[in-house]
Amino acid sequence: MHPPRRFKKAFMAQLLVSLRAAGQASKSMGLRERRDAVRLSSDVAMALASSSSSSPRTTAAWARGLVARHAAERRNEALMRRIMGGAGYEVAAAAAAGTRSRKAARCRRIVRRSRRALMRTAPASGGGGAMAARRMVKARMRVLRTLVPGADGLRGFSLLSETLDYVACLKTQVELMQCLCKGSRSSRLG
Repeated sequence: MHPPRRFKKAFMAQLLVSLRAAGQASKSMGLRERRDAVRLSSDVAMALASSSSSSPRTTAAWARGLVARHAAERRNEALMRRIMGGAGYEVAAAAAAGTRSRKAARCRRIVRRSRRALMRTAPASGGGGAMAARRMVKARMRVLRTLVPGADGLRGFSLLSETLDYVACLKTQVELMQCLCKGSRSSRLG
């Protein structure tokens, strides 16, 4: 989880840079393209702020997934290159392409081994309610994996941790966008 003030500051700085880069081409854009450019700018700024406010070696899976989702669309390439810089975009796109790493595979093997060991030691129980609860939890975890970018290979607590981090960053994103809207309204009125 990110320190809130540090993340907010990094996010606001990145957002301003991103919006400035998106605004350079705004004269030739229609309303839908501008909306998409603001969304892209905000998402990329949030992902970059997440990586800059956490420790340098750990980038959240959702941040990589968010950049990968936008990088996968060809129409976003020019704007992302402007926002992230040419080399930064290449590194991020290459890193995002390999989100399923050996580390995730190793974690799955460890989980499988521990389940096998647990099954050998645990007595057989006829708890139908427990099975229904497990199925429900698994179904909800699948839904979380679809909602959180880059969470495809995550399981259990790491998925919940990524989800918590992503939701906190989204909340910050909404707050900052509201502040920008209020600021723009007051500057038009004044």
